Amino acid sequence: MSADDGGLAALQIPYLLGIALSLSSYLPAFAPAPRQTFALLRKLDHAFASLLEGRDVGTGERLPGIEEGGGGGMSRTDMVRCKSLVEQTRVVVVEVMGGGGGDEEEEDEGEEERGGGDKDGDDVDMGEEGEGRREEDDDDQESVHSMDVARVYEKTIVRIDEMLNRGTAYDVGGSG
Repeated sequence: MSADDGGLAALQIPYLLGIALSLSSYLPAFAPAPRQTFALLRKLDHAFASLLEGRDVGTGERLPGIEEGGGGGMSRTDMVRCKSLVEQTRVVVVEVMGGGGGDEEEEDEGEEERGGGDKDGDDVDMGEEGEGRREEDDDDQESVHSMDVARVYEKTIVRIDEMLNRGTAYDVGGSG
C-alpha cells in the first residue's frame, strides 16, 4: 500500500454521504424513475457496504487506503450518519415509489407531450393482443419495483447494524 492511498477512504466517505443526502433530498421533487433510481441506490449500497467492511463486497478485495485487520473505513460517527441517512432514504423511496406505476406515469406523460393520444383524450387503439402484453409487463414491473423498494440499502443496513452493535461500552457514549 502506498502513502498516497492513506486518505482515500477518508475522502470517499463524506463525498458519498453527500451524494446520498442529495439523492434523498431531491428524489421527491421529481417524477418517479424506478429503474434509474434503484440502479443508483444499488451502487451507493455497494459502496457504503464495502467501506464498512473494508473490502469490496462483490469481489472480496481489500479497499485501497484501509489497513489490513483495521476493519472498515468508517468511524462510528460516519456509521451513525450513514445509518440515519439510509433510514431516511428508505422512507423517501417508499413514499415516492409507493404510488405505484412510476413507469406508467412517465410513459403517459411522454405520450401526451409527443401527441400519442388524440385530441379527445382517447388513446390510440393498440389492439387487444398488444394491450394484454402491456398490462402483464406493467404488473411484472410493479412487482420488481416493490422488491427493489424492500432492498434499498439492504447490504449497508445489515453491516452497519452489525458494526454498531459490536462496539464496546466506552464506544457507545463516546464521540466517534
